[in-house]
This record gives sequence, structure tokens and C-alpha cells, in this order.
Amino acid sequence: MSFYGWYEWLYGGENRSELRVSSGWRGSYPLAIAVTIVFALSLGTFLRRTTDAALPYADSTLTSFSLLAQWMMTRKYIENWFVWIGVDVFYIAMFTFKHLYLTALLYAVFIGVCWLGYVEWRSDQVGRSPLAVGREELSR
Repeated sequence: MSFYGWYEWLYGGENRSELRVSSGWRGSYPLAIAVTIVFALSLGTFLRRTTDAALPYADSTLTSFSLLAQWMMTRKYIENWFVWIGVDVFYIAMFTFKHLYLTALLYAVFIGVCWLGYVEWRSDQVGRSPLAVGREELSR
């Protein structure tokens, strides 16, 4: 996925130019979410039947939505940051449930990184400084 993303960021724009941050995939939300859910249920069933995973459906759902967020990131869809934040919130809950508190704390840090990524991409999208965009987003 990283090599695909690298290629897309360099050549995925118009006329094989650099890909720009966009938010134009909204029409694909229902299909993307449906495919992600089907994959999550299939993977969860596989994990439940073939492993001793404690939370096979939670693991598979978080993995599936992480893959969706990663794909969105390769296409520079700004909404990827919100998917990542949602995934991280559920990872924090899962790791807390499993008493893995340091790992849960790490995912809390990831939420901060996601917010910084969103502000940076949003500033690129609107052509203003990240600091100005960050203050504007926080005041909403």
C-alpha cells in the first residue's frame, strides 16, 4: 500500500501530475463502507474459526477500517483523517479492555497526529497557513 500511495502522490493527479488533497469521493461512501463491512465480517468469521483471538470481530473491523483509511490516504482524500481518528478511538477502547494501557496511550497520541495531519492537509487544500486553519477548525 505504501508503494501504491507513493506512486499516486507523485503521479495520480491530472496528466500524471502530483496528486492534490481533495474531498471529492463522497459519492463512493456507501460502496466503500459496504465493502469494508463485508470484508470485516468475512475476516472476523475466519479469525473466529481458525484462531484463538479474543476479539476476532473487533480486530477484523478495526483492521478493515484501517485499510479503508490507508487507501483513502493514498488518494489524498482529506476525510481519511476522520476515519483514522474513529479507528483510533475504538483501538483505545479495545486496548483498555485488554488492559494494554500503554498501547492505548499510544493510540491517543495517534489521534493528535491525525488532527495535525488534517490541519496540514486542510491548509494545503484552502491555501492558507496550518496555524490559521487549525485555529479556525478548533473554533467551529
